[in-house]
Amino acid sequence: MLQPARAIKILVINDSVDFHLLIESYLEDYGIFCLSETDVVQGTATAIREQPDLILFDIDLPGGGGLLFLDRLRSTLPISNIPVIVVTAQTAPGIQATARAQSAVAVLDKPIKKEDLIDVIRQVLGTPPPNRC
Repeated sequence: MLQPARAIKILVINDSVDFHLLIESYLEDYGIFCLSETDVVQGTATAIREQPDLILFDIDLPGGGGLLFLDRLRSTLPISNIPVIVVTAQTAPGIQATARAQSAVAVLDKPIKKEDLIDVIRQVLGTPPPNRC
């Protein structure tokens, strides 16, 4: 189990309660604390207030969509450098390239696998892998 020196805080912005519960279940074994919001406006406010280590969000979000959120994030100084991972079922051409051009560090497809998410979080935050028995 990964036990970082301080709790890692991840903001999850998705309009599905089931998605929030799934991600929380994936991360609880690693001592990662999840904050949850369901739209662009609340997600932006929580990011400013909480200063998470990482933000995980969907492209299809109420309040303007994930790409608008990413644009706001990058233009808001206190939170402009927080790394972001997009998790989406969106299949429109160019979505991944657009998200990466706006500095998303990764784009993961839904349904998301626990191992894939943990690996990307490790890469982004530089945390060591958990001890395996």
